[in-house]
Amino acid sequence: MDGILSSREEIDRALAQVEADSERIAASLVEMDAHPGHRLLRDTALAGLTAKRWTEASAAMTTLWEQYTTYRDLVARAREVRSRRSRPGDEEIEELTHILGGPVVELDSEAIPIERRGLTGAAQVTERITMAELLGRMRQAFDTVTAVLAAAESAWSAAIGRLDPIDRRVHAVSVLAESVGEGDFANLRRDLEKARELVLTDVLTAQATDALPEIERRLTELETRLTELARIRDEFSSRLAALDSVVSDVEAAEAMARQTYTAVLDKIASPGLPTPTDQGSAAIHGRLQRLRARTDTAGWATLGRETDELDRFAMTTLDSVRTSVRAITGLLDRRAELRGRLEAYQVKAARLGHAEDAELSGLHDEAHEILFTAPCDLPAATRALNRYRQAIQDRTREEGTP
Repeated sequence: MDGILSSREEIDRALAQVEADSERIAASLVEMDAHPGHRLLRDTALAGLTAKRWTEASAAMTTLWEQYTTYRDLVARAREVRSRRSRPGDEEIEELTHILGGPVVELDSEAIPIERRGLTGAAQVTERITMAELLGRMRQAFDTVTAVLAAAESAWSAAIGRLDPIDRRVHAVSVLAESVGEGDFANLRRDLEKARELVLTDVLTAQATDALPEIERRLTELETRLTELARIRDEFSSRLAALDSVVSDVEAAEAMARQTYTAVLDKIASPGLPTPTDQGSAAIHGRLQRLRARTDTAGWATLGRETDELDRFAMTTLDSVRTSVRAITGLLDRRAELRGRLEAYQVKAARLGHAEDAELSGLHDEAHEILFTAPCDLPAATRALNRYRQAIQDRTREEGTP
């Protein structure tokens, strides 16, 4: 506010402005004191960056209240001068101009270093500013303080909003860990408590470093592993029952293989197949018994892995035994196939008019003898059948019969 306030209207407008500013300052400072961030910072034992920022902000808050007191007193002084007369005279106008626009605010004195003052110079310097300049400084300090309060309150709210769900997850995962008898929470709990302590004492550093994502990642990994162990536990009995069923299937296939092999030995000469045994079912049964015996001593991860291995072994064994049954049965099927082909060739020979051909009849009888003799020599039968087929084809070419 420069120059002389020359009229009552100017004085009244200026006085109304500073009075309104004084009221707004008071309301803002009260809100500042009631700010959630202020209560959190004021009532907490702080450390690190948060303690440093709060020390600065707290000092600024104290200064703000002192500056407000100065500002309020100047407003009251100006109001008193203005109330002396309904129409202020030159003396009042000059005094009001000085109060409302002059350097009436004395700041704390500052010591001048000896190297910067002369022999007779002052040891201290005192700065004086106007009410407007004081208001500007108060605005700047208020913005700085409220920024610290808001940052602390926001960081606390965000951190607590994340810590609470993590706590609930840790509790749920610890219950899961207890149910499966596994899971080491010592390091995770320790790191979580360190993160919580940092949030409580130095929330601004906690916000900057943010250890929670890594804790959440480790918790998720642990939760995933324990959930898998719980699944193994819950499915274990049914998987053992399924393995019992596979053992029964293997035993049935082995019995079929032995029975069929006995029949083959009577009907097929030199089958060239290994003698079927019950070693597959015995091996599965033995491993299954050992797995059951380890239920109370081995962890679920080990039991799950061993069950998977036994599953694969059991299915491989079952496939092998069934393949063996097919191979054994295939010998009988091969004999039946050769017999069918012999009959078909005989029908073909007759259709071509060679029913009375002595050579062809001899070849037919030779193949028939081999195929219908037990045990049957399948390689010899195949060769005899091929000779009979070839002879029929030769007759067909010689006669030009299609």
